[in-house]
Amino acid sequence: MSSSKSLVEIVDFKDLSIRFILRNSNIAFANALRRIMISEVPVMAVSDFAIINNTSPIFDEILVHRLSLIPLTTDLDGFNLPEKCACGGVGCPRCQVTLTLNVKAGDSPVTVYSRDIVSSDPRVVPVNGDFPIAKLSAGDEILIEMYARLGKGKYNARFQPVSACAYKYFPRIVVNTSSCVKCSSDGTLKCVSECPKKVLDVDSKTGYPYLRDPINCSLCKACVDACEYDAIELKPDDTSFIFYVESTGSIPVHKIIYTAATILAEKCDEFLSKIGGL
Repeated sequence: MSSSKSLVEIVDFKDLSIRFILRNSNIAFANALRRIMISEVPVMAVSDFAIINNTSPIFDEILVHRLSLIPLTTDLDGFNLPEKCACGGVGCPRCQVTLTLNVKAGDSPVTVYSRDIVSSDPRVVPVNGDFPIAKLSAGDEILIEMYARLGKGKYNARFQPVSACAYKYFPRIVVNTSSCVKCSSDGTLKCVSECPKKVLDVDSKTGYPYLRDPINCSLCKACVDACEYDAIELKPDDTSFIFYVESTGSIPVHKIIYTAATILAEKCDEFLSKIGGL
């Protein structure tokens, strides 16, 4: 979406991450969207355990903590939150999935990986089979039954769908052409050469500096400090924000954003409904 009228401009979109610019907005909305992505978009995670046997060198508490933090693929349309399920949260196929880890080392040491976890539902499995869980010596055994449910990050970090979710202000640079003398160092404008991120460049037509790569600008203002004539002003645009969101793999990253926006809209509708009823 390259139109200047677009509210959202996608800068980079990969399998697990997305970078986009949110325009014509404000800090309150941007932060609300960020917080909901982290804390209120539900995902599947192991929340209960039945340790039948564990002769590995890892203590039970550490082992279950490690297992609970393995991201699981999540079908939001196929499962209910326990508190909203018809079973009342007791546990049924609509709100709970059983996973089993059953590994026994023979005559030689064995490394237990997340691929060894067997799920009762193919929709809920570890997002990657290469997460190491434990190393077993000869004869050691791990037998654990696990129960995964939908949950929200505001209650426990294991339910967070994102491994990174942040935003920063979109930078704006203003050059006072009447003050700028185009001072140079080794043939390069001083303000351009002082930029640690190398995001500034020289306009081939005017000869004045401009922000060539605003996405990677950190607003450090090294260019402003380098200018002896106060000809450069670098300030954040408080109506535009650069977002970076990275999924754990449980839910596609674009669905995390869509779900968060939907939850935010529902909260606003609920607020208006309650205010309107006064």
